[in-house]
Amino acid sequence: MFTLIRTAVFITLFIMSCLTSVASEAAETPLRFGPWVWGLSGGVVEQLDTDLSDAESEMGVTRSFAEASLGYAWDRNTTILLSIGAGKADYDFSPFATIDGQQPWGKIENYSASVPIRFAPSDTTNVILIPSVRTFKESGASSSEGRTEGIIGGMSWKMSDTLTLGPGLGWFSEVGGGSNVFPIIVVDWKITDKLSLNTGRGLAASQGPGLSLDYQLDKKWTFGLSGRFEKTRFSLDESTPGSGSIGEDRSSPLVATISYSPWPMTRVSLLVGAEFNGSLRLEDASGRRLAQTDVDTAPIIGFSFSSRF
Repeated sequence: MFTLIRTAVFITLFIMSCLTSVASEAAETPLRFGPWVWGLSGGVVEQLDTDLSDAESEMGVTRSFAEASLGYAWDRNTTILLSIGAGKADYDFSPFATIDGQQPWGKIENYSASVPIRFAPSDTTNVILIPSVRTFKESGASSSEGRTEGIIGGMSWKMSDTLTLGPGLGWFSEVGGGSNVFPIIVVDWKITDKLSLNTGRGLAASQGPGLSLDYQLDKKWTFGLSGRFEKTRFSLDESTPGSGSIGEDRSSPLVATISYSPWPMTRVSLLVGAEFNGSLRLEDASGRRLAQTDVDTAPIIGFSFSSRF
């Protein structure tokens, strides 16, 4: 576990040093936008070992992801992208751990394809639509059983030179049936020259809503606080004795980040925080609950990067 953390920090510092070496060159080159744009993002987040509330058991999780995108930009407010991503959540339960007597899961794989669309119907109005298809499954489980579809959409209005605000909504079908609907606040508020509040973006295949408060330390360094609600459901490998058909992991992470941006639309971040209100759940194929347990507050640490060209 700590070897992974040291590796993540080393990789982040290495990326920062590489970016620093070319940042001066990039700063001398005017930023060009479109018509074709592409991007890369990824990261690793380690949830350190924490106790399950209903047994003398511990659990840790290592989450990793990577995403690539390619699209076309007519202008800064009108773009369409195709994004392809893949990730893994490697759950590490203590020996003989159970969830209400049921066998827990191991490695959860996720794959996603989305088409973010942005356009501006008027000078003061912006619209974003993100239809996507995702798969969440345990290694060895059926991909079709873990597939979900959905869309996130929002509209915002420019209230002033410093505030853009509007409503949004997310809808996704759920593994095992049913759907998940959640509201979103679309906000871009420049509170002061250095402090801003924005709609938060989760890592990898995050679905839940979130907000991020950022403080610009200087032109390249930013300190941030982000909070959100996470809910992930996935199909399980039913060949494992005593397991269910569907697993669910819920939590509310709150993290502090320190980010470095050598040039616009490129960011490398270190993050540290905790996951609150965690719970794990097992269901059968019809969605009937087989087992459930709360998870104690868990420290998290990690890094992420993103870049658009």
